[in-house]
Amino acid sequence: MLGWLVRYSVAGRHTRRFFSDLAHGGSSKKAKVAAEAFALEHLPDHQEIRSLRTRLLPRRNTPHGIPGVARYVRPGGTSAFWTAYWTQDGVRRQKKYSITQLGEHDARELAFATRAEMTAGNEERLAELLEIYVHARKTAVAKRQRRPAEPAAAPPPEAPKRRQSRPAEASQERRSRA
Repeated sequence: MLGWLVRYSVAGRHTRRFFSDLAHGGSSKKAKVAAEAFALEHLPDHQEIRSLRTRLLPRRNTPHGIPGVARYVRPGGTSAFWTAYWTQDGVRRQKKYSITQLGEHDARELAFATRAEMTAGNEERLAELLEIYVHARKTAVAKRQRRPAEPAAAPPPEAPKRRQSRPAEASQERRSRA
């Protein structure tokens, strides 16, 4: 059992495939090439899903749970502002909203609204990719669950009762003699 194992998980869908040397002409190099080709086949989609999930899904490490929105205070406490971050065409962008000019509530709401507006296309793309992968996963699970139940097998025949090699009385007599 020599070969290469490829394992990855995307959106809760786990994939595992073994490429044995024997199946590839006894060559470890050929098995490795096949394993790498299999792993790289859907890599761009997997990287995109991971990136989008990291940038869009709620988090526990912020008070509000929304990634890309934060409240900052300049050193020395001179001014405070809310900032919305997003990535556009591979470039990180940001928009700041001053708390002194707009007030705490309005600056915060504008930062959240800007973030939502600028990432709307990303959310649609993430939903599209998850539909592809999660739908495929649900379909596979449903197929496994729909398999017809095998007919109930007849109960196994009762095993013959074991004969005791010595009667219980004989074993007690031997103990009392010793």
